[in-house]
Amino acid sequence: MRVLRANRIMTMATSLNDVPRASIMEYTMVGDTMMFSTFPTSRKNSNLVKNPKISFTVGHVPMYLTIDGRVEEASQKEIDEYIGMLSGFRWHAIRGPKPKHVEDWNRMMMERHPEFRQMMESGGMKYYKIIFETAHYIDGTNPAEVIKMK
Repeated sequence: MRVLRANRIMTMATSLNDVPRASIMEYTMVGDTMMFSTFPTSRKNSNLVKNPKISFTVGHVPMYLTIDGRVEEASQKEIDEYIGMLSGFRWHAIRGPKPKHVEDWNRMMMERHPEFRQMMESGGMKYYKIIFETAHYIDGTNPAEVIKMK
């Protein structure tokens, strides 16, 4: 979990009909649940609706984490928590003081793309939580550690 909490960006792979697609995505940890949102019209969402299996990598050489799993649509309670985290309403309660670079990033995104907040709050986005199945942890000095999570 420390690698997931230390990062906010993942490279996520989806697949449909043996056609893979990798996407760089921002994610948020809501408690111990990893969540992300996407536009309903995106290719990624189309893939996920038909095939919920994913693989993603977080971190960079020499220490990174690759997780294989699946997605499920988030509940309304999880969505509310997620939006609250992104908007800063619950950040202090869950993570401690919000880092300045996160505040700067959120402010920039909302200023440049106010439609994101409107879409998030209006229900125009798809919200997913990730169910971990297998994790591959690489720290650059030891053999990869494989952790089954089923």
